[in-house]
Amino acid sequence: MIILLNFPAPGKVIDITVPISPSTRVFPGDPEPSIKSVYNLEVDGCAVSKLSFGSHTGTHVDAPSHILKDGKPVDNLELEGLIGRAVILDFSSKTGALSVDILESAFRNAGSPEGITVLLLKTKKPGFQTRARSDLNDADARQTADSGNRKNGEKGEFEESVYLEESTAAWIVNNGFTTIGIDNFSVDSLASENLPAHHILLSNRVNIVECLDLSPVEAGNYFFICLPLKIVGCDGAPARAVLL
Repeated sequence: MIILLNFPAPGKVIDITVPISPSTRVFPGDPEPSIKSVYNLEVDGCAVSKLSFGSHTGTHVDAPSHILKDGKPVDNLELEGLIGRAVILDFSSKTGALSVDILESAFRNAGSPEGITVLLLKTKKPGFQTRARSDLNDADARQTADSGNRKNGEKGEFEESVYLEESTAAWIVNNGFTTIGIDNFSVDSLASENLPAHHILLSNRVNIVECLDLSPVEAGNYFFICLPLKIVGCDGAPARAVLL
């Protein structure tokens, strides 16, 4: 695949990726991350590690197959939609549903230039904050071999910030954005079981990036690059996301 893009002039690179480690918080019910040494320098002459984590760990991209029957897996996503001019909108003073009026007003007040294709939402309290080491034993003890209880997970562990109403997700589609990103676990309410915003966005080829780390950046205009791991047939994948 060859993608021709008009990149901005070289400048500062800002990493907005949540690191993956055994202490990275995950959505309740998802597999806990594990990194174990398989070979080490002293004995084997090289270092190799075994990695174990869910497909939606840390900063990640949701593929359509995450919620849509016959939806595209992450290895078939069109990467050009995950690269482009972006605007960060700061909703850290708000909680609850994000209406069309509020989002549209914030976007227009941002004074963004033409050609913005990526919307990034900075919220009140990102849910990906790492756990204290003292919390790990209890969490690991609760982890079972079958982590398929995502729908019924204890979502109350994390504070709700802003999330998209159905009409707001439709506004994003209708205005031609290719990617929506957020610094929390979901563009939907954490209490939602039907994930309406996910359905609207992913069924209309709008990429969803979740668990970004937007804490080091201010609201404004940037150039965004986010490349998910190319895992064949998977419903999503961790990604490295940066701003220029």
